[in-house]
Amino acid sequence: MPGDESMRMSGIITTFLNTIGDALSITFNWDVERVVRKLGHFFEFAFLGWLLCRTYDEFHIGHRTSTGYIFFLCLFVAVVDEYIQFFSPGRTSLVKDILLDFSGAFCAWLSVRFWDWAKI
Repeated sequence: MPGDESMRMSGIITTFLNTIGDALSITFNWDVERVVRKLGHFFEFAFLGWLLCRTYDEFHIGHRTSTGYIFFLCLFVAVVDEYIQFFSPGRTSLVKDILLDFSGAFCAWLSVRFWDWAKI
């Protein structure tokens, strides 16, 4: 999506958080909108990682085999997402955003594996 539309969507959440902060007399000393946007990417890819983990588990594919596929697919989607952003007006494409996206997927994968291990 174009940069102005993306900023409008994250601006809604930012306005909501700033309103809550004002009501509670909390002053944010950081760029709330930037944090909201980065957390959005992180949790979007965390959901993707979780979804892929559960999908491979449902098809009874071993953890060792599925881990490689999950990591590859999440990294591939992150790279393609940043590549598409490069051509979107008002958006930028950054390698550190790819790493942030992949870290969300990795954290979800790690959480699922710990949860599976704890159930045993």
